[in-house]
Amino acid sequence: MTAVRLVTAGESHGFSLLAILEGIPSGLAVEPETINVQLARLHSAYNLSDESFVYSEEDEVSILSGIRSGETLGIPIVLQIENRHAGLAQTVLLHSIEKRVMGAWSTPRPGYADLAGAIKYGYRDLRYVEERAGARETVIRVAAGTIARRLLLHFGIDVFSHVIRIGKEEVGIIIKDMDELRSLAEVSSVKCVDPEAANRMILALEAARRTGDTLGGIFEIICTGSPIGLGSYSQWDKRIDARIAHAMMSIPGVRGVEFGDGFKSVSKSSYGAHDPLYIKKTKKRDQPNIVYRCTNHAGGIEGGITNGSPITLRCAMAPVPSPMKPMPSVNLQTMRPDQPPQTFGEICAVGPMSVVAESMLSIILADCIVEKFGGDSLDEMLENFEAYKERLPFSVLSETPEDDY
Repeated sequence: MTAVRLVTAGESHGFSLLAILEGIPSGLAVEPETINVQLARLHSAYNLSDESFVYSEEDEVSILSGIRSGETLGIPIVLQIENRHAGLAQTVLLHSIEKRVMGAWSTPRPGYADLAGAIKYGYRDLRYVEERAGARETVIRVAAGTIARRLLLHFGIDVFSHVIRIGKEEVGIIIKDMDELRSLAEVSSVKCVDPEAANRMILALEAARRTGDTLGGIFEIICTGSPIGLGSYSQWDKRIDARIAHAMMSIPGVRGVEFGDGFKSVSKSSYGAHDPLYIKKTKKRDQPNIVYRCTNHAGGIEGGITNGSPITLRCAMAPVPSPMKPMPSVNLQTMRPDQPPQTFGEICAVGPMSVVAESMLSIILADCIVEKFGGDSLDEMLENFEAYKERLPFSVLSETPEDDY
């Protein structure tokens, strides 16, 4: 059983989305405004759409339980986000069975869970699948993930993301400075740190809109400050890369996850795919020796455990399966060829989903932090964390130390 656990409920056009977040220690400062800032990032990215995008409404969180006077209580936290456009769907979904069947959505959309979900649960109206399987549910994950992110900051851990590819357009520069990388991503309308590539991405998005098509892409998530020793190789489901990959693949549209050099590693030699270790002996007796790396091909994880280097991973997203020209489908009531209903009109969801991925990574890391440095209060956890660092026989750095150390 995990130390930090998230359960969500609600539908895309239901009255609200709900989250129960368990395992967060007491004494963590959390304000609704902090969560709302992260929710706003979901619809701050550049988007061209002929209809309202799923994140276009200004979401605001309500804290129903677990936080009082701006601090967590150590008990389950309950969050709520009201759906501002709930009325239309409710008039359909709350009708009698007869009326629902008469107006049933019976043609599945290729690329969505409509067909498989309807068969699995025995639905006659595919709206029931769309209401829960859609990306709208991820909004409440961001709300819960913001609390996990707040916990991580107390341990010097920070998480951010940037877009490295949309369609066929990809970044052409490498920025090693993490602060610069983050700041450039946040000011870009497509979350791309390469201005020339960002312009090409925007042109590609505009071209896709004109032709009624959609685009996928790749985003990268980076976690700095992660201590060595999170996760475990003792059991397969405790490996932190496996847990992170599980969380990333739960995001709608994500088709692949890779860590560090990922698939590029297969074409490299052993010396080019792994990270050699070096030692620097300190001149002062009161300072520990340093073991360091000059590269991070592994993406900060070795053998299912964090190794002290930044955690880096990338997620590949397929194009949104809702082009303006519907794809061929079959009406499940008449069993004849049909066109599925047109839903939304977003051109690309790579930017918003990277924000969701940040929250999912934060939740996994918070789970590992609570598991490793467990305590009922934040102060107790921080004491355990400091004691752990003091017990380390040497320092581990992810870059070459300064000469005067």
